[in-house]
Amino acid sequence: MSAKRIWILIASVVILGALTVVTVIANPFSQASSEDGVVTEEWKGVVDTVIGDDPDENGYTGPVINSSGVEVLSEGTNDLETLPTQPGSEGEFRPDEIQPQVLEAEPQWTGFYYDFSAGATMRPRSSLTNWAYSSGGCIYPPKGGERFTLPLNLPQGSRIDYLRLYYYDSSVTGYVKAWITTYDGTGNFTDLISVTSSGSAGYGYVISDYVGHVVDNVTYAYVLNVDFGVTDSSNRLCGLRVAYMLP
Repeated sequence: MSAKRIWILIASVVILGALTVVTVIANPFSQASSEDGVVTEEWKGVVDTVIGDDPDENGYTGPVINSSGVEVLSEGTNDLETLPTQPGSEGEFRPDEIQPQVLEAEPQWTGFYYDFSAGATMRPRSSLTNWAYSSGGCIYPPKGGERFTLPLNLPQGSRIDYLRLYYYDSSVTGYVKAWITTYDGTGNFTDLISVTSSGSAGYGYVISDYVGHVVDNVTYAYVLNVDFGVTDSSNRLCGLRVAYMLP
């Protein structure tokens, strides 16, 4: 074989290899990726492309919608037995309580901080409700109708402003609904805000109205609650993101 043919063969191999690399880079998602053998589905919903175009992001300049309160309680009718008021509520303070201080002027709040939890970190509130994993951190209940819960641990005195729900929804009649709920340890609870998935186009997210609740870890326990409209994989919880500020 002549030297000219050898160089032509080498050049052809180099060009073919370069075209292969370019093809993979241009379309990195053409090959199926998996998580423990489960093929990840393509994102079909809305994806953030501009920082500051949503109210729970720094730099947002649009209108702020105040919440008028939730209409449907996360636990239905509050028929729990209310325990007697804790002793020491008549001016007596316990060692593990914050002593009263003189109120100061309205604090200057920071920009947003986030508590972001994947759906797979939540657990069913009842043992009768099964927990099933889809992919990409998303879950759904294949059996049982109880809610899923997760503790929400935020700094004392921080301000909860928004709850963002990440979901997968392909059911016409189903939904995924999330709440931020407070419990006072005496059988009482309050839902600060709720947010519900909409449409049936697949993956997406929805942002709650403005909350503006200042965290009081002395008086309340904070919990994220989620309810599913159906017990199959057509509705999945993929994540919950709480936007809060520090004083």
